[in-house]
Amino acid sequence: MTDALIPEGFRVLDVTDDFVGLIGPLWFKVEEERLRIGLPLEERHGNPMGWAHGGLLVTVADMVMGTGSGHATGIRWPHPTVSLSTEFVRGARLGQWLEGTARIARRTVNFCFVSCDLVCGGEIVLLASGVFKVPDIERIPEALRAKVMGKWGA
Repeated sequence: MTDALIPEGFRVLDVTDDFVGLIGPLWFKVEEERLRIGLPLEERHGNPMGWAHGGLLVTVADMVMGTGSGHATGIRWPHPTVSLSTEFVRGARLGQWLEGTARIARRTVNFCFVSCDLVCGGEIVLLASGVFKVPDIERIPEALRAKVMGKWGA
């Protein structure tokens, strides 16, 4: 059933984050400059009330914006979260597709200022904004630099 929730054209987002591995995999699709990231909501994502857990929604929003920052900078390496603000709008039903797209409001040499809406069942369920640190390329292990440079899906 979970596979049936994944929209056409989405591929597994290759991240080495063990914590995200507990909830994922996350899925992505590149559409020009946009990077869509989603997750099929399963029973394991639920809270005692039968909705997606709020912590899960915040984690997905954090990944949408951090990964979206990497797509915008062309550095597919963690962009650490400096600040994160969220507003819960409504519950997200289990058994549906949850998705978000990062909007880069401003980028400096060191930071990306980002927002996103998480949508589930055609409704906005969470609003989020954050600041993400652009990684120093010289601090990325030299053996990995060439592999992590460029946009997702390139």
